[in-house]
Amino acid sequence: MMQLNVLTALIGSAVVAVAAFPANLTPEVSESGTFNSQDVVKVSPRYQFGYSNLGASSSAQSNLPQPVIPSLVRSADDPLVDESNLPPFSFTCPMHPEIHETHNVPCPICNMNLVETRRAEAWTCPIHSVILEGEDGVCPIGGRPLMPIRLELTWTCSDHPEVTSSEPGICPIDGQQKLVQRLNSLPHEDHSPKHGGTFFMAPDNWHHLEGTYPDPGRFVLYLYDNYSQPMNTGVATGRAVLRETYNVSLDSMVEDVAYPLTVGPEGRFFEVDIGEQELPTAVTAKIRFEPGAAEERFDFTFNSITDDPAGQTSVTARSVDPGATQAFPPPAAATTGTLLVNIPEEPNEIAMELAVRNAAVQNLVRDGGFTEIWIPALEAKDLALALTPHLDRLAPDQQLPVRLAVKELVRAAWLLDWHGDLGNRQRVEAAYAIFGQAADIITATYDRQ
Repeated sequence: MMQLNVLTALIGSAVVAVAAFPANLTPEVSESGTFNSQDVVKVSPRYQFGYSNLGASSSAQSNLPQPVIPSLVRSADDPLVDESNLPPFSFTCPMHPEIHETHNVPCPICNMNLVETRRAEAWTCPIHSVILEGEDGVCPIGGRPLMPIRLELTWTCSDHPEVTSSEPGICPIDGQQKLVQRLNSLPHEDHSPKHGGTFFMAPDNWHHLEGTYPDPGRFVLYLYDNYSQPMNTGVATGRAVLRETYNVSLDSMVEDVAYPLTVGPEGRFFEVDIGEQELPTAVTAKIRFEPGAAEERFDFTFNSITDDPAGQTSVTARSVDPGATQAFPPPAAATTGTLLVNIPEEPNEIAMELAVRNAAVQNLVRDGGFTEIWIPALEAKDLALALTPHLDRLAPDQQLPVRLAVKELVRAAWLLDWHGDLGNRQRVEAAYAIFGQAADIITATYDRQ
């Protein structure tokens, strides 16, 4: 009966996972832009800066503004990536670009086939993305710390940018010139805050937004496109909700304290006076990106006043000592690489490490640290997968429940990564319910060994 209950619980969890996942997401398939010779402009001896119109092609996104996406072309004598030690190919989901796998397996969220890409890690300026370096340092424009970013690495001909190759070599058109490296921006790769706040992605898989608390009682919200380029507020509307209660008769949450968002100068951001709050404070932004669209929820938690390195939203200009050196806070950690987890040799020790990650995820869910959940969640995923070769060492009646729990934990880990980026507490908690239950089944099984 216990085995039946475990299996029933896991099947029920899978249904909850599907229900919790946003139903209005559609694949964002980018089509390669057409480059003409005049589209690539030399901005320095080191860089060429090209533009291509890479837009969402799905019908659900046809009304969204199409961004102009930059590509950086390095000169032949100054490649960003050492071509004797190229990064390996990886696989990503066209619908969920946050999925990165080293093997060509179906997407753990939507089961679509993954596509092959070669991704390079680089360092760029938070504002001046034309600057691209191969290692950490300081931006030569403004002095901010560089931030890590991932880019798609391809090769092209210097004089024929319409050529694209996945490998270095010789230009196939002239047969003489060496191919040069082209680094293309990728959607959803840069989720670092631009104003020191918390950066979330919208469920439409296109909009992004950043919430800040720059002054006591003042909430500011910035909008971005799917390449994290700033947008004005446009036709979006919303409000900041400070307190909600559950109404039993209505079977829904009722807002007790809420304030409409107002448009800031030149439409660069939303802002609202919510009254001075005791820290930490929670603010829920409910946004409708266009008339008739679904209203989306984003849950922010502010433990302190936001230190905005851009300094663009201050109501009162502060005097600055001209001789003083301006210190910028370090950029937020970006998801720029495959997590490397030390996997113990013994399965009992693997399960213990998994329990540690489960506790870390639970604490982050409780404290609203949604943008940090991906680290322990994906580490737990790798630890759970590392248990699969050892399952034959379990008793026969334990193997199937643990195998199913591993499968559910892997899916829930990706959901936590996804919903953590969305910043919706309800979805994060729903994903963690699956994740935590699966982790408990695994750790309880090995506790009895």
